[in-house]
Amino acid sequence: MKTSISELPLQRPTWADVNLDSIRSNYLKLTQLANPASVMAVVKSDAYGHGAVHVARELEEAGASFFGVATAAEAIALKQAGIQAAVLVLSGMVPDQLPLLLHHEFIPAVYTSEFFETLVQFASKNNRQVQIHLKIDTGMARLGFDPEDAARLFEKDYPNVRIDGIFTHMACADSTDRNYTERQLRTFQDFLDQYGHRVRYIHAAGSAALLNYPQSKYNLVRPGLLLYGISPISTTSDFSPVLSLKSRIIFLNRVSSGQGVGYGLTFRAQRDSLIATVPFGYADGLRRGLSNRLKVEVCGTICPIVGTINMDLCMIDVTDVQDRVKPYDEITFLGPKTTAWDWANLLNTIPYEITSLIGSRVPRVYYKNGVIHDVYYP
Repeated sequence: MKTSISELPLQRPTWADVNLDSIRSNYLKLTQLANPASVMAVVKSDAYGHGAVHVARELEEAGASFFGVATAAEAIALKQAGIQAAVLVLSGMVPDQLPLLLHHEFIPAVYTSEFFETLVQFASKNNRQVQIHLKIDTGMARLGFDPEDAARLFEKDYPNVRIDGIFTHMACADSTDRNYTERQLRTFQDFLDQYGHRVRYIHAAGSAALLNYPQSKYNLVRPGLLLYGISPISTTSDFSPVLSLKSRIIFLNRVSSGQGVGYGLTFRAQRDSLIATVPFGYADGLRRGLSNRLKVEVCGTICPIVGTINMDLCMIDVTDVQDRVKPYDEITFLGPKTTAWDWANLLNTIPYEITSLIGSRVPRVYYKNGVIHDVYYP
């Protein structure tokens, strides 16, 4: 039974800790928040960088019966890993992918008449029963039927295709201006008043809408970011953080005041300094735009990244902890003291992007009940 990362034979000393107990706790909180609606746990983009198979297994054990992914390949990966719950492919499919439905059980989202007609023909020809969810564009202008076009699909029955769900997507659910989201919900409700009784599932709310618009819960919600302990609308959250990004110091170097550091010498020491080199770079997800901006945790103290972040390495000014820092000490780049929101605010982006772009060279180390449960190399 391993309790420490030092007991694992990692390829390099850079990794992500993923707390499965926190994933389970967050899911159970979401079921309470969503009640009486059910929860579709969104695990697209490899569970926002956390590892979809491991996250889905933990959530299925906790009672999850529905997962959302972006692509057919993501759905197939879950099914091949033994996941029994229903899986909705939120971004749908293209006609060339239809043969996948002969061999794999998942539910495609459908948002064009052309694809719907092709699917009906395919299902009939192959005598295959297919469940789908129709996506309605209520104002995001990304994917979805115009409500009038979607209404025509309910004018007749399709022996091999069952419209099992209707859903839409909120464009501004995280905004303080509520007008546009409320207009979208009215458009959606107008459609549901006519056709909602014809389907089993109705859903509109992701994490932000679940927090801001209780009326958008319907009978199914699609939280993603909240599962991973990050609020989409606030830098603080009642949900438990799940992932920490860590590495170790591989070199310590003393530089004199005025000396430049790294490519382009974009940092010059203002004092005699101790600089740590760490094997974590932009190929691993540490964005180059964080150069000379992000602060990370070293020996319990916040210290700045200095110089330009490289593909494989970065440098940290550890002068303030030089009395106790040593080679191979652990550095926390993402954790309680430096959060995904901290990264996102520096980069003028959103926390979704931060965790989703953690690189494939970074193994995910899963903890459960305080001990290492498994390791995943993307």
